[in-house]
Amino acid sequence: MKKADALSRQPDHKRGVENNNSNITLLKPKYFQMCAMHQGHLLIDGSEKETLSKIRKCTDLDKEVIKALKSMKGEKKKSIRGDKWIEEQGLILFRGKVYVLRDEELRKQITCLHHNTSISGHPGCWKMLELVMRNYWWPGIPKYVLSYVDGCDVCQRGKAFPEMPAGKLMLNPILNAPWMDISVDFIMGLSEAQGYNAILVICDRFTKQVHIIPTTKETNSLGLACLY
Repeated sequence: MKKADALSRQPDHKRGVENNNSNITLLKPKYFQMCAMHQGHLLIDGSEKETLSKIRKCTDLDKEVIKALKSMKGEKKKSIRGDKWIEEQGLILFRGKVYVLRDEELRKQITCLHHNTSISGHPGCWKMLELVMRNYWWPGIPKYVLSYVDGCDVCQRGKAFPEMPAGKLMLNPILNAPWMDISVDFIMGLSEAQGYNAILVICDRFTKQVHIIPTTKETNSLGLACLY
């Protein structure tokens, strides 16, 4: 690094005696829109303020949550079932995540905020699920989020998935006689010899015996049938 030192460490430069960077904060707290409601529970305080207000006003609860709330009666802000359920500031928290009540439009709006905005950028299924579950939860959320992503029109037009999901590996049947199961394949790109530049290889899977038939790369389906 001699050349770089010669340019950056000139003799007339000060050697860090005066430091004017003390007590300077580059990223001030006002630049962040994240507020802590409870220790370990973080809620986004920005475009989702309206969503949180709707969650507070909604009254349609899932059966699992109704049972949890019944067991919380008589206990002032104490957690039940370990640290799973906590009721705070009009919101029900499940393991630190805001429980979204049984409102189809509300759940759809939350999913849309994490998928359709320019910041989120239409993520895939598993990334999308991880984004939503950072702050929200409701019963059956994985299935709901995955079905939402699969039904997104922008994703279906812009993201191509040509391959079908890989199925289970199917073993070939065990043979007991030759020439019951064969493979047929062309070998192309050979140098021309006696007018041929390709060969057709027919192999028996039981005995590994082969038939090698000379042909040309211009062979069509009718010519293949004749060779076969």
